[in-house]
Amino acid sequence: MNRKMKFASLFYDRNEDSLRTSLQNYFRVAEQKRAKNNKMIKEKSRICMLPHAGHIYSGEVAATTLSEINLPKKCIILCPNHTGYGKDFAVWDKGSFETPLGAMEIDQETAKKILENNVFSADYKAHEQEHSIEVILPFLQFQGDCIKIIPICLRSLEHLKSAAQTILSCMQEDEDLGLIVSSDMNHFASEQENRRKDFLAIEALQNLDEQALLEIVKREDISMCGVLGAYIAILVAKGLGYTKSNLVEYDTSATASLDFTRVVGYAGMYIN
Repeated sequence: MNRKMKFASLFYDRNEDSLRTSLQNYFRVAEQKRAKNNKMIKEKSRICMLPHAGHIYSGEVAATTLSEINLPKKCIILCPNHTGYGKDFAVWDKGSFETPLGAMEIDQETAKKILENNVFSADYKAHEQEHSIEVILPFLQFQGDCIKIIPICLRSLEHLKSAAQTILSCMQEDEDLGLIVSSDMNHFASEQENRRKDFLAIEALQNLDEQALLEIVKREDISMCGVLGAYIAILVAKGLGYTKSNLVEYDTSATASLDFTRVVGYAGMYIN
């Protein structure tokens, strides 16, 4: 089952040459930042978080984050369910996801292992109109580290610990398997308020405190769409013995839109 691209021309360039040019520019800026900060040696990381807005808004954050790490060749990608369609833990288990840069193959072997836990379901409906994986794939394709994916769309607080344990077991068995969380941060507050809210959530992420993350997001009404994936990622990271969560880049949509009254926040992070 191949998922056709649905959000080209809306979130990013449909034309392959134009898309490659824009990605090249994002990664060129990222490399310039790395050189300025004397960060020329990439970190080995199996877990990261990337934003999924239109490339003009969050592309620099995504590229800057990926430029600092070497991801494994296969990655589970956890995304939020923005549409409400499909199952609560929906796995796209066969075929590929397509973008203007080509198709990214599904790692069917890992998908099959994940589906042994009946919390997960093989379900395409949740993914059909969901943008939050498709939008980040061109960055992975352009960089060339991750070549196979296991897309999972999340929409329930229940069974998160069981889901995390299954993903952890797969990553313990296969050192060439990574985990990507697709998430934007708070939506549609003023620039000042958005940053205040976002850095409360980022602090919990940096402390690898999954419970505090959920509590802060609920208490402060932070519309961090990928919080379920981030919760799972923290549990997996701790299970792997990781102790450091790194904020690489933070920005808001105001940088591109110049509208500081109603912004969306973007954070790029990795754990090692």
